[in-house]
Amino acid sequence: MNIAVLLGGISPERNVSIAGGKAVASALRERGHSVVLIDPSRGADALVSEHILTVPANEQVSEDILSISKRELLNSMNSLAFDKIDIAFSLLHGNNGEDGLMQALLEARGVPYTGSKVLASALAMDKNASKIMFSAAGIQTPAWAHFFPKDYDNIELLSETMEELRGNIVVKPNDQGSTVGLTIVHNDIDAFHKAVLFAGQFSKSVLVEQFIEGRELTVAVLGEEALPIIEIVPDGGFYDYEHKYTKGKTQYICPAEISEDVADFVSNLSVTAHKILGCTAYSRVDFRIDEDNVPFCLEVNTIPGFTSTSLVPMAAAAAGIEFGELCERIIELS
Repeated sequence: MNIAVLLGGISPERNVSIAGGKAVASALRERGHSVVLIDPSRGADALVSEHILTVPANEQVSEDILSISKRELLNSMNSLAFDKIDIAFSLLHGNNGEDGLMQALLEARGVPYTGSKVLASALAMDKNASKIMFSAAGIQTPAWAHFFPKDYDNIELLSETMEELRGNIVVKPNDQGSTVGLTIVHNDIDAFHKAVLFAGQFSKSVLVEQFIEGRELTVAVLGEEALPIIEIVPDGGFYDYEHKYTKGKTQYICPAEISEDVADFVSNLSVTAHKILGCTAYSRVDFRIDEDNVPFCLEVNTIPGFTSTSLVPMAAAAAGIEFGELCERIIELS
């Protein structure tokens, strides 16, 4: 097949996307496919080679990249880069990649692509919308509030929210991934206010949710099947950007050491969450599980990471699916 691997982009997760995209391109070439790399942030010059994409996944993205106009994404679609492409394997994370925008542009260009379609991508990226869908489907999710810019300096509203949610509170952008802009606040109104303002820098709205004390689990869904569950154990602190993309900062236990009944329940919830948002081919569903083994669904990632420390390839390996085979399975399922 003639495959275009989409990587880079203009979100804060650009560098993670580059690392994953290069890994996928290499694996697909080893399996006999013709592969080109496309970075839509470069507009009409979107075709790139591996040697110019050398930024470490755990390095922060520069403001110059983040300020690139969305028009360049459209220009890349109008270029010759997508001619004679059988399918685009999208590893574009975050805004302008995972949120339905690129999916819509690919559909307009007539290029098939991997993963979820426009509506599911947009729903999954919007954490507030996802949690509404989870609740409607009977999937337990942490209590939450959704703030817009007009709310950020409303100290009375922030105080009421902190009282309602109680205990530790997670503050994060409503439509980012990789824990970009995330803060955990410990019953301190000033810290809460600062965290909301900080998260607001990365999104048009902010999600605030109750922190669930306990263990962190994640489940990869491939087709309509849950792969082995992974427990995430960060080395001190919490599972932030640094812990996600720096080798040795986090321990991963796969399969997670939980009872068979709990594992079956969490796996079924993962597939339900995947389906309720209308996801296609694959996703990764994140949970917190409390001391009573009650799972709380946090979010669904429609384009999860594919770096050397990423979780979907890890879960697939535990199920006996080699990395290149996983990439081909995703293409087939898409």
